[in-house]
Amino acid sequence: MLPLQRKQALFAYLADKGAATLKELSLHFGVSEMTIRRDLNALEQEHLINRSHGGAVYRAPAAEEIREEPAITTKESSNRDTKNRLAAYAAENFVHSGCTIALENGTTVSRMTVHLERLDELTLLTNGIDTLNLFRPYASEKRTVISCGGLFRDKSGTFVGPEAERFFAHYHADVLFLSALGFTHESGFTDPNLLDTQVKKAMIRSAKKVIMLLDSSKVGQRFLTRVAALNDIDVWVTDQGLSEEDRLQIEQAGIELHVV
Repeated sequence: MLPLQRKQALFAYLADKGAATLKELSLHFGVSEMTIRRDLNALEQEHLINRSHGGAVYRAPAAEEIREEPAITTKESSNRDTKNRLAAYAAENFVHSGCTIALENGTTVSRMTVHLERLDELTLLTNGIDTLNLFRPYASEKRTVISCGGLFRDKSGTFVGPEAERFFAHYHADVLFLSALGFTHESGFTDPNLLDTQVKKAMIRSAKKVIMLLDSSKVGQRFLTRVAALNDIDVWVTDQGLSEEDRLQIEQAGIELHVV
């Protein structure tokens, strides 16, 4: 594991557990306590954790660090051309006739639906009302859409809650297309709402392959809850605005990066 990957994994472990000792972290990651101490010091300097006697404690983002969820109209109007380009590229290069795909309701991912008419046969799984409505004109006997139920969350246009999570535990997608509202190398992909995040995690568990559609404007932003770590995805489709430093770190983590 590269040092950057280990630091990301270490932060994710603390975010999940809340706290851990040096000995516990050393055993879990198979490195010396001195190496763990060095990684923890770096994370503390970035204000991501707090050091404690003999270990570390996850530092929840302060209120001023937690960005609010933008309105759906703001999401739709932001970087519209870039989102359209990423959606078209993903549909053309990663979806083939006869496969089962899962699409969440992000404004980039949902745009993929208008590029799926060319396929003779397809099964689409989703929890998003916008994805459903956009795909409806192309649905047919061989282009099937299956939606989960659950609590409808108007701000994101998604079905969430235990019912939605159970749905994705019972279906298996060849490919999941996913998005988020923010990404940092330490926190991974983040969103502002826990209910949406939990369903996205269930979708990730149900898929053989996970493709993230995320434009470069989201890099450097952090929201309340983590959707996925970088190593939870297989492919990242983004635009030319991604910095060279970010490209290098993503590729070093073993992620297949497509810049379009």
